[in-house]
Amino acid sequence: MLEKTIAGLTASFILAGSAWADDYSGASAQDLSAAAIAAVDAEDEDMLLDIMQEMQMRSMYFFEGEEALCSREPPKIGLLAKPGFNYGTARTAYQTFNKMQRLEEQNCSCPQAARSFEEFSVEFLGVMPNHISDAEMAKLREYNIANENTVSGSYRTFRNESCRDVP
Repeated sequence: MLEKTIAGLTASFILAGSAWADDYSGASAQDLSAAAIAAVDAEDEDMLLDIMQEMQMRSMYFFEGEEALCSREPPKIGLLAKPGFNYGTARTAYQTFNKMQRLEEQNCSCPQAARSFEEFSVEFLGVMPNHISDAEMAKLREYNIANENTVSGSYRTFRNESCRDVP
């Protein structure tokens, strides 16, 4: 049943083009995931299509497992979509912040599984990714300058010493 729904939605999704749903633009990642599940349960293809379009725009995964969580990236929206270094700056800060948490916890799980970029943005910057301004970008740059090299080196050492399988 779910496979039929997804197959039908895929065709509808291609035909829909870039008509994004405004209803879900302010929803959190958790709310979108819950709404997607509810739409599947209710067999509401139109609502699920709207939700999936919003999730795609945010570069969210529809079905997140450990592998998908480990490859999460910032969405290319707002300032992060403009040419220049903003996307790389945000990506580096996101990864560094998550690596720092893994170091503090002494946890070998991949860093991006700790939180989505949206959660990082709200927690660290106090704004959703689509509202990141030049002031928030300056904060991300300062954070990277202060932390990136030391955290990356410490995290690499931790992973090599504590998280590798012993033969």
